[in-house]
Amino acid sequence: MAGPEAIRSDAPTATASAAQTRRGVRYRRIDGLLYTLAVIGEFFVTFAHGLVPGRWRRTMRAEFTRFLFQVGVRAVPAVSVTAVLVGVGLVLQITYWSSVAGITEKIGEFLVLVLVRQAAPIITALVLIGRSGSVLVDEIGHLATSGQLRTLRSHGIDPMDLITTPRAWAMGIAALLLTVLFTHIALWTGFLSASLSGMVRQPALELLHAVFASMSLRDHLLLVFKPLLIGYVIAYVSIWLGMRVRPGVGGVRRVLPTAFVSALLATFIIGTGVSAIL
Repeated sequence: MAGPEAIRSDAPTATASAAQTRRGVRYRRIDGLLYTLAVIGEFFVTFAHGLVPGRWRRTMRAEFTRFLFQVGVRAVPAVSVTAVLVGVGLVLQITYWSSVAGITEKIGEFLVLVLVRQAAPIITALVLIGRSGSVLVDEIGHLATSGQLRTLRSHGIDPMDLITTPRAWAMGIAALLLTVLFTHIALWTGFLSASLSGMVRQPALELLHAVFASMSLRDHLLLVFKPLLIGYVIAYVSIWLGMRVRPGVGGVRRVLPTAFVSALLATFIIGTGVSAIL
């Protein structure tokens, strides 16, 4: 059995270990806070750079055009198919049950609340995350692991200007245009399905007019700012994580789940926040 002297000698060791543990936890919290502040700071700096026309050099404009075609034009088939399914499944049901309940005058308000304000921006963002977010992480991750980002910096070229700014803005504008396309396809598909099936007696043009007549200025602003901000953040998060991929086996694969979850959480947080404000 250990004597009193042994117990007293172990006490300082235990106290020192507990102090080191507390310091380690505190340092990790500080590192996490600094990391978060760095992400937010670079986000606003990159966003502000994109608002200055003089910073858009020829190479940045070319990168913007190329990436806008890649994430915007090539995503039209996927977004269109998704919009058709949503139109048949959501718009048709809202139109039908509103007619059954005898509140057809509320169809426009219901569709603005459900489709325009919530479903269209979020579903379009999910398509972009699944289709382009992972590809962007993989592409930037390979640039980081192959040393090409270091080469750009050694030549005095900021990767944030050449890579992040044009691609993030291209993703934001693509999300905006695809959301508008998604909304129109879903509305027309749902209304035409309801008219052809005989579930409603109102013409499709009359129902479409009711939707746009129900949209206020805040709804129009939301339809612009929500997808634009969500698309920008999706690209920014993917590029940020891709630039920090470590060389080694499976470096990019380890980052992909984090990038997917981060973009998904950012989409829902921004969607909820913008809807609450507008």
